[in-house]
Amino acid sequence: MERIIGVCLILSTCLTTHCFSLKTRIRTKTGFIQGFNQTVLDREIVTFLGIPYAQPPVGSLRFREPIPVRRWKGTRESRSFSKACSQPAIFATNVPAEEQSEDCLYLNAWVPKGGCKRKAAMIWIYGGGLIAGDVRDYNGKFLAAYTDTIVFTLNYRTGPLGFLYLNDNEAPGNMGLLDQYLAIKWIYDNIKRFGGSRRKITLFGQSAGAASINYHTLSSFTRPYFQKAIIMSGAANSDYGYHSPTEALSTANEFANHLGCKKDTVDETIECLRLKPASALSALQLPSNPKAPLFFRVHYPTIDKNGFITQSPKELMNRPFPRRIPTLLGVVEDEEYLEPYLPNEPPLYLDVGDDIGSDIIFRCPVVEIAQTLSTVKPRNPVYMYSFEHRSARSPTPSWFGVIHGSETSYVFGYPLVDNVHFTDVDKGVSERMMKYWATFAKTGNPNFRGDSCGDDWDPYFRKDRKYLVIDSDCPQDGEKLLEPQCDFLEKVLD
Repeated sequence: MERIIGVCLILSTCLTTHCFSLKTRIRTKTGFIQGFNQTVLDREIVTFLGIPYAQPPVGSLRFREPIPVRRWKGTRESRSFSKACSQPAIFATNVPAEEQSEDCLYLNAWVPKGGCKRKAAMIWIYGGGLIAGDVRDYNGKFLAAYTDTIVFTLNYRTGPLGFLYLNDNEAPGNMGLLDQYLAIKWIYDNIKRFGGSRRKITLFGQSAGAASINYHTLSSFTRPYFQKAIIMSGAANSDYGYHSPTEALSTANEFANHLGCKKDTVDETIECLRLKPASALSALQLPSNPKAPLFFRVHYPTIDKNGFITQSPKELMNRPFPRRIPTLLGVVEDEEYLEPYLPNEPPLYLDVGDDIGSDIIFRCPVVEIAQTLSTVKPRNPVYMYSFEHRSARSPTPSWFGVIHGSETSYVFGYPLVDNVHFTDVDKGVSERMMKYWATFAKTGNPNFRGDSCGDDWDPYFRKDRKYLVIDSDCPQDGEKLLEPQCDFLEKVLD
C-alpha cells in the first residue's frame, strides 16, 4: 500500500509540474514558434508576436479570400510585431508608410504561466472604421497577466484591399472579415498548444471590430470556433456596417474608374487594380474635402461570393440562432465628436450634433442588437453597459465628454502602469472592467466573486432594458437605455 501511495505521489508531482511547463518555444500545427518571457504586474507570461496565419495576400492573391499559411520548416522567431496592413493617413496617430505592408496577416499571443486548468482565451479585433487599424495599439500583456487569460490580437485587411466587391471570385468582398475568420480558426486549431481551451474562446472588439464580431456571430463560417462575444460600440446593422451588393458593386466600379482601371471585363479591371501600388488604393478611400463627421470609407461588408454573409445583418439577426452565444455589449456616453471636422462651430451646436450622430451611428444599433438577442430563439444571455467614466486627466476639453474608444485603455489595463495619464480612480475602473470582461470570457456571466460593490450586473431583457453604468469605482444600475431616443429614430429613419 505504501508503495502504491508513493507512486501516486510521484505521478501527482509530475502532472503538477507539467501544468506549469509552458515554454517559449512551442509547436503549432503550422510549425515551431519562438516567443519570449516577460514579467508583467508581478506575473510571468510568455509572449508570441508576428505569427503568420495566412499566405501574404499579394500579387495574384490581392483582393482574394485568404489562403491558410503553409507549414514552415525550422523555428520561426516570434519576438516582434508584423507591419500594419496598408491604410491611408486619416488620423494624427496614423501608422507611418514604412511600417505598413500588404504582407500583414499575422497574430499575437500573451499567455500567462501557471495553473493546471486550460485557460480561457480572448481574441481582440481592433476598430478603425474598416479603413485603418494596428495591433500595436493594443498590447494584451496587462489584461493577460491581471486576469490569467490568454489574449490574442490579429491584423486584417481594411479598405479596398479588404472589402472591394466586384461580384467575382477574384474580388468576392469581405476579405477582411475572412481574414479574421481564418485567424480565429487558426487560434481554435492551436489553442491547446498555448494551454487554452477550445470551449472557452471569446471574441471582443471595439467599433468596426465590434461590428465584425457581430458578423461572426451571424456567420456559419466562424460560429463553430468561439462561444462568447463582447461587442463594444459597434454593430453590423449600423449605417457604416453594410452595403447591398448593388451598392457595393457600384462603389467598386466608381473606385476602379477613378484609378483608370474600369475596363471592358471584370478580369481586366481586377488585373489593372492589382498593378496599382497598395498606397494608391488605400488613399482613395477619402474625399479630398470631407464634409461628413465620421467614416468616409467607400467599401462596406456585403453579401459576398464566398457565403460568409448570406443576407443583410437585420435579416440575419432576426433568424433563429443555431445555438446560444452569451453576449456582453455596450456603448460610451458620447460616441461621436465633430470638433475636428467643424472647428469653427460653437460647442453647443457640436454637442447636439454629437448626441444625434452617436445615437444613429453607434448607440441605437448596439441597443437593437441587445433587443434582438434577448428575444430571438434560443434566447441569448445578454449583458449591457454604458461607459460614462471620464478621467480627471483626459487631454480633451470637458465638453467632449466620454468619446468613442475611451473604454479600450481601461479594458487593456493601461491605467495600472501609466501614472502620468491616469489617476488612482482610473486604475480602479480598469481593474473592475478587466475582471468583468475576463469573468464573462470564462463563465458567460461578468459577475465575479469578492466584488466589493455588492450589486450584481443584471442581464438585459427587452422589457426592462437593464444595464450597468460604468462611471466610477462602483458602477450603478440603469434601465431602459436610450429608449426614447432610439424609438424616435426608428420611427423617423425607417
